[in-house]
Amino acid sequence: MASRSQQKEEIDPSAHLSPLERSSEDVDIIFTRLKEVKAFEKFHPNLLQQICLCGYYENLEKGITLFRQGDIGTNWYAVLTGSLDVKVSDTSNHQDAVTICTLGIGTAFGESILDNTPRHATIVTREHSELLRIEQKDFKALWEIAN
Repeated sequence: MASRSQQKEEIDPSAHLSPLERSSEDVDIIFTRLKEVKAFEKFHPNLLQQICLCGYYENLEKGITLFRQGDIGTNWYAVLTGSLDVKVSDTSNHQDAVTICTLGIGTAFGESILDNTPRHATIVTREHSELLRIEQKDFKALWEIAN
């Protein structure tokens, strides 16, 4: 399988920037784009704005492993384009992993970062995919705002 270092050049100019480097125009572009994603359609605009300020875009080629079953989670993700396979294994070598479902556009995953539990599955890009990634500390802060 390919590694995350074999990623394609990101398309959106604001994707090259860390959240602290973004201009207000960059944030507006991201905000407009996220409003079109099903996973975010019911979010309050203030919460969506906060997500724009802390989220990272990731553009990944087919076959990239985001994380493996048993890893401790450090990020939460939302699928903006593409799809990812969810694979589970009965052994620690992951060679016998079976795809149990596919995550598509608008799907969010990675909530295990709230309680530091191990990941229940391995996630691999099924095709070129664009994700929004939020780091654990930021996700926890957003979770508190939303609840």
